[in-house]
Amino acid sequence: MREIDATRNRLEGELRQLEGRLPAAAKVAKRAVGAAAGVGVLGVVARFAMRRRKSKEGDRRVRDLEKRLSRLEHRLDD
Repeated sequence: MREIDATRNRLEGELRQLEGRLPAAAKVAKRAVGAAAGVGVLGVVARFAMRRRKSKEGDRRVRDLEKRLSRLEHRLDD
């Protein structure tokens, strides 16, 4: 257990040193890249959702037209 705690403490110390060396601009850049990636993912998801919605609406329109045509054909047959 002592070795694990010692290793954990050493790694935490090294991580703090690296964070101290990292300039503030790099932190801002990391956040900006993360935000851009999030927006990109959101855009892709929205695009797929819109395509899916459009295809469903198109199917519904076709079904409605087919119903109307069948009614019209039935009227003509009578």
